[in-house]
Amino acid sequence: MIEQKKIYEVAVYLRKSRDDTDGEEDVLLKHETALTDLVRKNNWRYVIYREIGSSDSIDYRPEFKRLLKDVENDFYDAVVVMDYDRLSRGDKEDRARVEKILQQSNTLVVTPSRVYDLNDEDQELITDIEGVFARYEYRMIKKRFQRGKKIGARLGHWTNGPAPFPYIYNSEARSLEPDPDKLDIYNLIKQRLLDGKSCAAVCWELNRMGIPSPKGKLWQESVVYRLAINEVHLGRIIYGKTSGGLHKNRKTAPFRINPRENWVIVENAHPAVKTLEEHAEILKLLEQRRIQSKRTRHGTYVYSGLIYCGKCGAAHQFQPKENGRLLVKKCQKIDPFGKRCGNPGTDVEHVDLAVIESLRNYEEEIRARPIQITDTPDMAPQMLLRLKETELEGLHEGVARLKDMYVSGDLTKQEYRTRLDHQKDLIVKKENDIQHLKETLQVGGPVSDHERLQRIEQLQNVWKRLDSHPEEKNRLLKQLIERIEYVRDNYRIDVKVKFR
Repeated sequence: MIEQKKIYEVAVYLRKSRDDTDGEEDVLLKHETALTDLVRKNNWRYVIYREIGSSDSIDYRPEFKRLLKDVENDFYDAVVVMDYDRLSRGDKEDRARVEKILQQSNTLVVTPSRVYDLNDEDQELITDIEGVFARYEYRMIKKRFQRGKKIGARLGHWTNGPAPFPYIYNSEARSLEPDPDKLDIYNLIKQRLLDGKSCAAVCWELNRMGIPSPKGKLWQESVVYRLAINEVHLGRIIYGKTSGGLHKNRKTAPFRINPRENWVIVENAHPAVKTLEEHAEILKLLEQRRIQSKRTRHGTYVYSGLIYCGKCGAAHQFQPKENGRLLVKKCQKIDPFGKRCGNPGTDVEHVDLAVIESLRNYEEEIRARPIQITDTPDMAPQMLLRLKETELEGLHEGVARLKDMYVSGDLTKQEYRTRLDHQKDLIVKKENDIQHLKETLQVGGPVSDHERLQRIEQLQNVWKRLDSHPEEKNRLLKQLIERIEYVRDNYRIDVKVKFR
């Protein structure tokens, strides 16, 4: 049958769900070995599309979307997959979309066990039936998985992911138990909170003591707060507290916190590290410290979002006075060790003078440049972006070549892992470079000197008008200025204006 269909060019689609229990790379390598053996046996030329994800929807499967586009453009005679349901586990709409593209392009689907021709009416009926059963099976697996977690919680088993600080997971008992070293730190946090210290103060003390956070980083106020209110420390297991999700790559129900009466709460599931009385006292103290928000309307000032502290880099805030003056407030930034930056504030008039002088010098600098023959934007940033994207594609192809070398036996598993880790580091660095370059271009792209002079003139005209609103000045300033760095040392004020 395969010879009769005259298959020459194929796409190999490898998809591994994040929910699978094996290691990600191992699962893909097993599937890749089986499928590449199949295509090489039949002497087909092939291109591999690899994907690791948790979404059934096509919209959140970038590699599969790319594959469908290539199939639509008639690049291949067949798509080779481990099982047909790797293509058809989505909803009816997605399944119909896939089958329509395969039919219109007359592209076959090949698995290690059979060939599917969707333009054959008999086989189309079979694939429809298999698709229905595959989707039903998938839903049952998810349902059993959720039911198993719920039953496990009722039995006192820990089913809510990584063990929370200061616990560790005991796989034999399927329960939590306190880690002695972490418990000492937790007791210190608990005692400081009971003594009336704020979460921020506890956070600063831990950082000064050199104690790492649960993730090995500096402590943050939010981390201490979450530890303070966590009911797991009472020996409880809580399941069903929330439903839905905020996952950006899945079609899920809206996230919401369920009523407490609907939660599954199991008492004495593991050793408690705080008492009910301590928990209630901590909640009471935290509630007393909560700052009640005032319903005040904050207007936009001329330099909103532009003035940054030249010492720590934090954004400065503003304080209007009753006499009509506007002040740049003292820098309120506090570092993770509790030390306040304290860059003093000043009158906005000092910033005005510095900005006006900087704009005047900037205008003179632009006018002194050689006259541009055309106002054609500089294409260097776009060319650099395309070059980096091409380099990124090359790095991804390098990962594919490494896998081919490992499958063919040219690399040992240790050599493969070492080279793969290095390649992934290069990919992350290149992706960061590309993202930074894109953010630079999103400001408005390259601007000609002629456009800069027009913006300066427009700002000058608006600045002179007494009835101009600060929002308009702020908008025009942001077209010219990226940031204003401000530092005050006693009576010496240093203002640096960085133009776009």
